[in-house]
Amino acid sequence: MKKNILKKIIIFYPSFERGGVEIILLNLIKFFLKKKIEIVLITSNFKKGIIKNKIFQSRIVKERSFLIIPDRISKALTASKILVNELKKSNHKNTIVLSLQGSSLAILVSKLLGFKIIVRNAEDAISSTFFAENKFQSLIVLFLKIILYNLSDKIISNSKGSGNSLKKIFIKEKKIFPIYNPYLKKIYKNSRKKRYKYLLSVGRLTKQKDFNNLIISFSLIKDQIPNYKLIIIGDGQLKNELQSLIENLDLKKRIILTGWKKNLKKYYLSSKLFVLNSLYEGFGNVLIDAINYDLPIITTNCKSGPNEIINYGKGGFLTPIRNPKLLSKQILFCIKNYKLAQKKSLYAKKNIKKFDCQINCEKYFKLISKTINE
Repeated sequence: MKKNILKKIIIFYPSFERGGVEIILLNLIKFFLKKKIEIVLITSNFKKGIIKNKIFQSRIVKERSFLIIPDRISKALTASKILVNELKKSNHKNTIVLSLQGSSLAILVSKLLGFKIIVRNAEDAISSTFFAENKFQSLIVLFLKIILYNLSDKIISNSKGSGNSLKKIFIKEKKIFPIYNPYLKKIYKNSRKKRYKYLLSVGRLTKQKDFNNLIISFSLIKDQIPNYKLIIIGDGQLKNELQSLIENLDLKKRIILTGWKKNLKKYYLSSKLFVLNSLYEGFGNVLIDAINYDLPIITTNCKSGPNEIINYGKGGFLTPIRNPKLLSKQILFCIKNYKLAQKKSLYAKKNIKKFDCQINCEKYFKLISKTINE
């Protein structure tokens, strides 16, 4: 039987976001383009000129405001219409859909038009629903996953934990393939640069990242570490709330909200300790950066990627979610036992290769090529 040759990948990513996900998306696109595969990206807020290649096209989801429908859902609906048009002019024998976001609608459209689709599950399905800011909306998303994910051809989970969460909601186990994020492009040599008394945390200023409790934990030990500062890098809807909390705790000179920064290398290299206090995670790409720059880590033992990244505590320190008292004690312990923290960081660095961009892009490519011929 003659094999189908993969010629085109339609990447469905309705709500374009900065940060780790953006890096993963661009890494995948550039890898596929090197394989001479035509790429069509369906997304929003994507700047033209980022990728210059004759076989790359972007279909931009225009901003539309609806009074009732949340922004992400409205973008997914608009992107689905674009996907329909794109599939109608494509060949189902050599074209596949790769959904990185808004997957339920993409699955429905692809299956109705007779195309194969691989979806990427980026977070623990149960925890992200439980801790969601909009519970009703998240329950609908979970319900759609339970029904429609089973119709997809394959599911890529970005960690073993996120894959296991899907198994718990009756997703067919044989369809789930754990592949780590194609994120790490270069492993840096051990840094001997001077580190200052900074505690570093990076992420969107949202409920998920639980910066409130990180700030509270710092306030509990501020007098015991008088020369330390907490630096939080990121933007988001809770910025004003967090700023007010910092002012109320009289910590304006000790806690700095820097806003969004594109190049974080100098922060990773100059800080003493990295802290991730998330309620749940898609994966935790910032932890890979911390490991790469030899920065010791404290992270919550949240679902589902961080504990895998630090090798279940061998490569860093784990602490429970929503527990500022225990977090503050862990911070003090790391500062007082810094050689142990560095030893753990070194262990994590020795195991960082599994997050290599090339290795994991190849896994994506092999799975996609296999799927189109099944």
